Parts: sequence; C-alpha cells; structure tokens
Amino acid sequence: MGNGIIGIVRGRPSMATFVCCWVVCFLIVVMAPMPGLGAQTPTEAVQVTMKDLLYLLTELKETSRSGQRQWEIEQVVRRAFNYEEMAERALGEGGEKTTVADRRQFTRLFVQILRDDLADKLRDYSVPQLVYLPQQDDAAGTQVLVAPAGPEVDTRIEFQVVQRSGRWLVNDVSIDGASIVATYHAQFSRILRDGSFSDLMEYLKQKAVVA
Repeated sequence: MGNGIIGIVRGRPSMATFVCCWVVCFLIVVMAPMPGLGAQTPTEAVQVTMKDLLYLLTELKETSRSGQRQWEIEQVVRRAFNYEEMAERALGEGGEKTTVADRRQFTRLFVQILRDDLADKLRDYSVPQLVYLPQQDDAAGTQVLVAPAGPEVDTRIEFQVVQRSGRWLVNDVSIDGASIVATYHAQFSRILRDGSFSDLMEYLKQKAVVA
C-alpha cells in the first residue's frame, strides 16, 4: 500500500509543470484573434465608421449639442482614420522645417478640421441610403466605394483604407473624385507659398473653432 501511495504522489505534476501549463494556456487565449475583429474586411471597417458618424450626426444634431457632437466625431476620426499620415501628406514639404511641437499642434488642428468637414459633407446621409460596392485593391491601398441611393443624395464617396497594426484605417476620402487630402494640400501649399507656417496655423485655428 505504501508503494502505491508513493507511486501516486510521485505521479502528481510538480508546481513548475502546473505553472508552465497555465502560462501556455494564458498565451493561447491572449494571442488568439478576437471573434469578428481579426477577420474584419476593409468594407466592414468603413461600414462601422460610417454608421458611427451618421448616428452622431442624427442623434446630436441640435445646436445645443454641437460641442458634444464635435467631440464625439473627433473620437471616431482618431479611432478609425490614419490621421497622422493624412496630416503629413496634407502638409507636404511645408513641414520639413517645422519642429516636432509644431507638427504635433498641426496634427491636432488637422483632426479638428477633418472632423468638421466630414460632418458637413455627411450630414444629409442616412444608413439606409448607403450601398457598398465591391472593394478594389491598388498600389495605394484598398478602395471602398459608397454609392448613396435616394432622390436627395447622389454623391459618391470613396474611402481609401490601409492596414496599420492589424487594423483597417481610413487613409483618404474622395467625394465625387475629389480627394480630401489633396484638397487640403492645395490649400495649405497656397498659404505657405504666400505666407508662413505661422499663417497656416492661424488659418487652421480660425477654421477649427470649437462650437
């Protein structure tokens, strides 16, 4: 009987073995992709972004809630847009001689004008109106075309999305063929050509007025 008990005790896993197994199981759970997240397509990412933006524009449309609306839409931009690279492309060569602090401030203001321009361009849309056409891939990334269906809105919106850190982010928005980043770049270049970076910053501060 004694040998049997000793054999059973000796057969038990050691504490080190138990801890090792626990760590392996933990890593498997942590590193496993979240359901529906890792498999998200570019079109699905754009659908979520549009749904969030249109919901906020509908639910917070009252003038008294304009400040909250701006804040909420800005959070969507920061979460769903590749805004830092968009700001860099919009500034172009004009940012070569700026400081890190200058570019940080520029990016903050860029997010705010992007926020307001998106709100202005999308305020007449609704989720049921939107039709998502098959996505297309090219050298610049993946294009997701949204074609609103309805008598009041016939503008087509094209989202260029890129993958960053495993997530699909909006890299540009074109409305009827006009890129929003290219439009900003043309505006900013004109200001820098006729003035200075300080003039550009002053322009952005006036345009990005918080309601």
